[in-house]
Amino acid sequence: MPAHSSRDPRDPAPELHRPRRGARGRAYDAYLASKAWKTKRRQWYAAWLTAAGTPPTCVVCGQIWTLKTGHLHHVTYIRIGAEEPEDLVPLCARHHRQLHAIFDSSVMWRRLGRAAATAGILAQLRARAGEPHRRPVAEALAGP
Repeated sequence: MPAHSSRDPRDPAPELHRPRRGARGRAYDAYLASKAWKTKRRQWYAAWLTAAGTPPTCVVCGQIWTLKTGHLHHVTYIRIGAEEPEDLVPLCARHHRQLHAIFDSSVMWRRLGRAAATAGILAQLRARAGEPHRRPVAEALAGP
């Protein structure tokens, strides 16, 4: 089980809450704790509602995604701080942890690159969850 940081679990930016190593990891953790990230999450949520007309859901299990409890997975780190909507994927806390447990423990997935690995792992998680009938992963990654 990964070590947890001292961040409040009720934090409106609940992504994973584990300290990362190195300067890049610390900078990323600082970003996830920042007002800028909270604003980005609100903007992402509003854009989703406008585009889809319905609340976002976890792309694995379909659980309703909320600003309070939902996680956003970064498909890419290329635009950190200036993410486009397609850079972020809505997940419930459980499936976000599972995605990272698989990605972080597998050299094979990491070698594919973050975007390809995300798509593959999400497809795997959906199959395990019995949700293959939901939108195709590539379509889900593209947003509403």
